[in-house]
Amino acid sequence: MKNNRDCQAGEFFFRFYKKHTASFLANVYMAGITGTSKDIHRARLDVKKILAILDLLRIVRNKNEKNPAYERIFKNLYQASGRIREIQVNQLLLTRPEFETFDLSPYSSNLLQQEKGRTREFLHAIRKFNKKRLSKADDKIKNEAFKITPRTLQNKVNRYIRTKTDKFINLLEKGCDEKDLHKVRQHLKEFSTVLSLVISFKYSRKLEMVIESLNKTEMMIGDWHDKVVLADSMKGFLDNAGSSPEILPDPVRECYNRLIEDNRNLIESLNHDVKTVITRGFPMVDPDD
Repeated sequence: MKNNRDCQAGEFFFRFYKKHTASFLANVYMAGITGTSKDIHRARLDVKKILAILDLLRIVRNKNEKNPAYERIFKNLYQASGRIREIQVNQLLLTRPEFETFDLSPYSSNLLQQEKGRTREFLHAIRKFNKKRLSKADDKIKNEAFKITPRTLQNKVNRYIRTKTDKFINLLEKGCDEKDLHKVRQHLKEFSTVLSLVISFKYSRKLEMVIESLNKTEMMIGDWHDKVVLADSMKGFLDNAGSSPEILPDPVRECYNRLIEDNRNLIESLNHDVKTVITRGFPMVDPDD
């Protein structure tokens, strides 16, 4: 028989989920009305939090199913908003002093056109969003959440920490190329998000230290990866502009070549810095913290 403390853990988890789904619905419909990048980004952040909650639920409940029905509810919206966010990050990078020496106005104009098109896709995804499917998922999530106990949460999170650490080390030991370094970053972001949720349920100074370390490491890789995405975007622009000489892409091509060279040089130092952080290890969760 469950004690009151166990029931409170499940209730807290479910209330946390409901809080963020309510925020998501408010922000997604506001984004549907305004179509502004600010409201679209807020809706995207809500989806990230909801998916992280569902990830933690799957970890604690030993559910191996990926992309269950209640996660697929958010898939189109999340992907559409992600494409917009990628364009916006590219636009922000172009405002840095290092890019001021290049005439990138043709490419910047192209980004604006892309953003308009992607925003239309996002608004279409909102119109297709089925709120009833989300409501139907609540009972299943509540049932799973109320099976969570504090001891189970602690044990499963500690196992999750060990598993993730092993994955990081395996990737880094073979020497990360661009693709592997991106995988490391994805793991770091997921790891940090899930552990941040755990702290919401029960504060732990040890976990807070883990999250701080993860975020610093992810940020090291993040700036590099943003430039990789920018370079990929520029390459697409240059490939499409090849038959349109009036666009005059030469400064863009020069900037692209500089980005490729800088990103290649950064990989080796990033591998060393990230490996230094990861191989220190991460503390386990103590229930008496």
